[in-house]
This record gives sequence, structure tokens and C-alpha cells, in this order.
Amino acid sequence: MLDLIIPYSAEHVTSQWLTGALASTGVIRGATVTSFDSERLGEGQGFVGQITRLRLTYGTGEDGVPHSLIAKFPATDPSVRAVVNEFGVYEREVRFYAEVAPQVELSTPRCFYGATDREAGDHVLLLEDLAPARVGDNVAGCSDEDAKLAIREIAKFHAAFWESHRLAALDWIPTFDDTAEIMQERYKRYWDPFLAKVGDMLPPYFLEIAQRFGDNVAGIMRQLGSRPRTVTHGDYRLDNMIFGTPESGRPLTVIDWQLPMIGPGVADVAYFVAFCIDPERRRATEIGLLRGYHSALLEYGVTGYEFDGCLLDYRRSLLYHLTRAVNGGAVLDFSNERGLLLVEAILQRTDSALVDHNVMELMPG
Repeated sequence: MLDLIIPYSAEHVTSQWLTGALASTGVIRGATVTSFDSERLGEGQGFVGQITRLRLTYGTGEDGVPHSLIAKFPATDPSVRAVVNEFGVYEREVRFYAEVAPQVELSTPRCFYGATDREAGDHVLLLEDLAPARVGDNVAGCSDEDAKLAIREIAKFHAAFWESHRLAALDWIPTFDDTAEIMQERYKRYWDPFLAKVGDMLPPYFLEIAQRFGDNVAGIMRQLGSRPRTVTHGDYRLDNMIFGTPESGRPLTVIDWQLPMIGPGVADVAYFVAFCIDPERRRATEIGLLRGYHSALLEYGVTGYEFDGCLLDYRRSLLYHLTRAVNGGAVLDFSNERGLLLVEAILQRTDSALVDHNVMELMPG
């Protein structure tokens, strides 16, 4: 039997390995991959790994086999790879597709193969290629219709796990309260590297509140962790959304499940609204989107969660997402043109949301 050692990167993939991986999960039966072409994707989009499209050629015909798929590997930069492995995010994504995706209605790519070796730091996913569907663009933003769709779909996902007994079986997904102190330590550790990379791009209020937040990360996370809990995506933004065509029957597919957490679902809403929508449009649509989210939760069976509590959780989540801006900004490479545009957009949009919601008053100390 073929020993399916996890390739270190896309450059280490062979036709023989692809044949073995796809055969081991029943995706192919008698076919063999004889060759493939590769195309690097996702540069400048804030991803913490290699994303490669593989176009496969088979030696014999077989119905239903994938002729194109998406391969995900850890970052090849050893320093980034080590940091991200410390967070356990690659392992989490592999387990998400194996254990969570089959339980929910939210559309995710079909997983053809997944494997993880945390000790070695090697991980791989072979996923469905959804081209030619439209990939969201965090820099360009989205229409009001796309925003409403994104909010409604994530509400359906959150409702499925809302205070559910199934959360106990997902003990590999970190919780807000259990990771509060760890996240505060990491935030402080990455603050100086973050400033060194993007300090000259920071609006004054963002800088002021982000500095003060360093001593309040754990407090805010514990407050959020005490609220009704569900599974959150953790990186719910347009670059991780694929919008389908009328013919596809899948209006929205959500990708990049490396950062799920157990905590308040509205944290995903705050992340999407603050990071993806320009300030003027956000101010005009924000409360409507939040009310739409809350209404969808009720429609899908959530009880005992009032809108005022949802709004407070939303405001606290805006603060919490400073951890994503600081930690991600310190670690990820945004040196290309698209990466710089992404950072500028996120910083400016987040700054305006922090100001508009007067989040300074929410910090415990």
C-alpha cells in the first residue's frame, strides 16, 4: 500500500501521491493521475499558507472524478509556518472538514482528502475547485445584497450549534474564555512587530485604543466567552467567500476554516461588517444587517437572546478583533500591492467602526 507521507508543500506533490490520496477516500476507483499542472492562488489576500490549483490528467477515463482541485499547504516561510503551527490553525481546518462540515447546511467546499501531522508541522487539504464562481474581494467590498446573504448564511450556521450539546465533542476548537490569557500574551508579544510593519499606516485613534487594549484583551474575551456560545468561523470576510451563479444552486460557499472558535456568533458579523464594508456604506446598513442577523437566529430556533445583548456583544467583538489585526499584521506578508491595499482598507474601516461605536468605554480597565 502506498505510504501517504504528507508533502511539505505544493512543490513536493507527485502524480503518484495524488492517486494514492484520492483513492484512499474513494474519490477515484480505478483511475490514476498521470500528470498535473499547478497554479498558485491567493497572494496578497491574507492567507497563512500555500493555496494551489491543480489540474489533473488521468490515464484512464472514470466518471465523476475531479479534473481540477484546490490544494492547501502550510506556509513555506519557516518562521510563519512555526508561528501558525503554534496556533494549531492548519490542524483545525483539517478537522473542521472531517468533523463539522458534514453536520451543517452552510455550503463549504467538498473535501477530497485531508491529513495532518502536528508534530512534524505538515498538513494538507485537497478541496473542491468552485471556479468559475465569483470570489469575494475584501478590498473592493460588496453589494448590499451580497452582505445580506453573507449575514443570513452565517446566522444559519451559528443557529445549528447555538448552546448545543454537540459543542462538547468539539474540544479541539478553542473557546474565548479558555484562551483569554493566551491571546493577551500573544497580543503584547506581537505589538512591536506589528508597529514596525504598519505603524506609519495607523490612524491616531486606532493606535490609541489598540495600545490600551493590550491590558484588556483577556477581560473582553472573558466577557464574550460568558455569552451564548456557538461555533464561529473566525475569519469571516469577503476573501473567504465564493458567490455562486444561478445555475450552481449554491449562492454562497465559505472557505478557509483555519480559525474556528467557540464563542459569540455575532463576532463573525462584527468582523465581516467592520473589515469588509467601507465606512459610509457601513453606517447606512450596519444596524439593518445586525437586526437581520438577529432575526435570522430567531427564525432558525434560537431563543433567549435579545437584540440589545446582541448589539453589546457586537461592540465588544469590534474590540476583540484588534487581536486579529495586530497578530495577523505582525506575522503575515503583505508586501505585494494587493496585500498593502488589504491592510490599508482593514485599518481604515476598523478605525471608523471603533470610533463610531465608542468602544473605549467598554474596556474593563
